[in-house]
Amino acid sequence: MSDKRRAALAIGVSDATPLPYLAGAINGARAFHAWSQALGYESHLVTDDVEPVTATRLRSELEALLAGGPLHRLILYFAGHGLIREAEEGLWLLSDWNKDLRAVAVEVLRRRLYRYEVDQIAIFADACRSLATDIETADLTPDGLLGKGPGARSGTVVIDKYIAAQDGTKTYVIPSGDPEDDRGLFSGVLLEGLWGTKPTAFSSLKPDKVTSESLASYLETAVPEIAQRYRITLMPSVSATFRHPDDVYFGDGPAVTPPAFPPWPAPTELLAPKPDRAVRAGRIRLGTQRHPGQELEDRVRNQERPHAFETRAGFAVEGDGVVALWTAAGVVAESHLQPNWWRVRPANQVVLQHPTPVLIELASGRFAAVAALPDFIGSIVATEDGVAALVYREVYSPPDAARSTEEAIGVLEAGGMHADDATDLAVDLRQEKHVDPVRGVLSAYLYDSVGDVDSIRRMAHYYARHHQAIPYDVALLADLEGTLRDGILWATVPAVSERDPRTEKERGARWTYAATTEVRGPVGGLWPWLRQGWAFLDDPAPDGSTLVLPGLLEVTDEVTKARFTTLHHSGGLRLAEAFGLSVPNAIGGG
Repeated sequence: MSDKRRAALAIGVSDATPLPYLAGAINGARAFHAWSQALGYESHLVTDDVEPVTATRLRSELEALLAGGPLHRLILYFAGHGLIREAEEGLWLLSDWNKDLRAVAVEVLRRRLYRYEVDQIAIFADACRSLATDIETADLTPDGLLGKGPGARSGTVVIDKYIAAQDGTKTYVIPSGDPEDDRGLFSGVLLEGLWGTKPTAFSSLKPDKVTSESLASYLETAVPEIAQRYRITLMPSVSATFRHPDDVYFGDGPAVTPPAFPPWPAPTELLAPKPDRAVRAGRIRLGTQRHPGQELEDRVRNQERPHAFETRAGFAVEGDGVVALWTAAGVVAESHLQPNWWRVRPANQVVLQHPTPVLIELASGRFAAVAALPDFIGSIVATEDGVAALVYREVYSPPDAARSTEEAIGVLEAGGMHADDATDLAVDLRQEKHVDPVRGVLSAYLYDSVGDVDSIRRMAHYYARHHQAIPYDVALLADLEGTLRDGILWATVPAVSERDPRTEKERGARWTYAATTEVRGPVGGLWPWLRQGWAFLDDPAPDGSTLVLPGLLEVTDEVTKARFTTLHHSGGLRLAEAFGLSVPNAIGGG
């Protein structure tokens, strides 16, 4: 075991008005705090039983904990209300979320922690993963709590995630005769395993220890079994990546006496949740049943669009009128055949050769911030908030070429993609990702949610090897070094070593785990394609990412709540000025 510090932060938010009160949240945080203290962790407890848990308070606790010196392992535990949006954009709701319209962005916080000296990060969350549709959550601003920190650390950070992953308006709390003994179902099962009271939680390779992998296997089996007693369907989302020999949660520390866990109460008076209150978004598989996102999926699939432009690049917009396309110097945008079909080319050439940033000014006054890609036509569906769907189709591609992307957008609309589907779903999306780079973008966010940077870099490698632009989000999440040259952002993709396949689906696709060499390629666009990517932006070089160019952070507050990057009118004008985009003398009707 490392000589570095091991620390834990246990957070319990019971009162997140106007959502239901959760007595079990405080109980869960206290119980986790007791476990971590007993196992030798430097543990901090933050609950709202005396004062509200706000972003300011939580930030202060985190900063104080991190200021104590390098950490070998940091554990974050959260119990309370939460939700998931888009591609594993997890949010935790604090006491004042409804007042400030801010929420803890779990993945952003995780990435901010990479800038500190922390070797391992484990995240345990017993929180709802979505909210009822009558609660407005789209306007929530994601807050990563920490700033840029001391700087990029050396070495790889390893991530474990154990998430209750339930849906609905409340977490599943199993009541008892005394509210002080109410237990979150997931937390109760978790703590029985962490304290070493359940034989099935121990490793078969290390019989006296509970390890990262054995805890995951235990939770995947035990949580559904206990839930079934109460006619609840509850499947935890787990990602265990700690590796031998540094993967032990119980059995390598001081000898401890576990608390007495009462038996789970009889289910006689516990009512099953209504199945129509929420969508198992993470369980919607591509190409399966109809779901609440089906309407948008059908709309994208049936959109009237061109099969090709002479320029081999352009856009088709449905749902809002197009006023103009703002492009870089030397790039021309031409309205073609229909008012909302626009082709893009260099001023002195017929065919677009390199990716180029484009702002599409919509009739609503908003700007769709996209990238024109050589050999691709972007299909856009705009709603009242902005761009709800973006699909790139290769010129002359068959009608069903983008079916996986269309289905994935439907899943996002239905509630979001979950981390428990990350590996296999990312493989599904990566199939023929060169047919539509949006597939690669969604895969990258799923891989990022489980801390798999190497898989994102493999994708970037293959884009470059196929002489295609690396989507900006892929380059950003892969932490690539970027250089702006002649208006084109170039990125260097470092070499990646081969690893073992994690699933049978991966085993059948060697490119998901094979070694790749260093390569350099152009980046598609100068900003994130998805709205959620803006929360990951860091300061421009030399203090931060070389992909984040000057002027980008200044428009972050202008990004609308639409799924794909859309800016309010003032933000679009500011972005155009920052990157030298203007409305060229377009040639219409050609």
